[in-house]
Amino acid sequence: MAPRGQSPGEELPAGARAFLRLMDDRYACKLFDPSKVVPRALVDYLIECIRLSPSSFGLEHSRVIAAVEPGIRAALARSSGGQDPVATAPLVLVLLAPRAGAYAPDSDFVRARAERFPGGLPAFEADYEGYYELLRREGRLEHWARAQSYIALANAMTGAAAAGLDSCAIEGFAETEALAALDLDPTEWMACVMAAFGYRAEARRGRFRLTADEMSELR
Repeated sequence: MAPRGQSPGEELPAGARAFLRLMDDRYACKLFDPSKVVPRALVDYLIECIRLSPSSFGLEHSRVIAAVEPGIRAALARSSGGQDPVATAPLVLVLLAPRAGAYAPDSDFVRARAERFPGGLPAFEADYEGYYELLRREGRLEHWARAQSYIALANAMTGAAAAGLDSCAIEGFAETEALAALDLDPTEWMACVMAAFGYRAEARRGRFRLTADEMSELR
């Protein structure tokens, strides 16, 4: 059956078909082989997937720490209640974002980002200030900043599948404990989300997804 919006006999571009195969192949791996180290070139590749991801206003909110040292990985596993993906993965990426104060239009963080754009800070502020005030009034600044990390992590996880790596996103962790494991100040940083990467030590499990008709509609 042709995907919704695609006429019978109409074929998706080759790149789109390849991307959907990657999406279909990726699943949440729960048990990794800790003896199979992720090569440094692939660690750098995952960081590049994150670096090239879009972010609101181009602020590049996310900082990523690639935890490969056993002691740090063990501390991150404890912060997650000992979850198997974190405890067994040879690589854990932690995506961080600055706290709300960093996003004020006159902050050093915003100034450094804005000055890269055509017109510099004055041109940037003209677009940014109203949006910032809306988020500030609604108390959504930190939620907005955290959300940028999820966009970046999704790209890294799909990128991992393209490189033959398995992955598992982890939200269930004690944030203050994770920040302590990374020696970061919780008044300055948020640990938004982490993900385990490596090579599976389990049989690939089946996956369950709603059909397109069940989870979407065209209007």
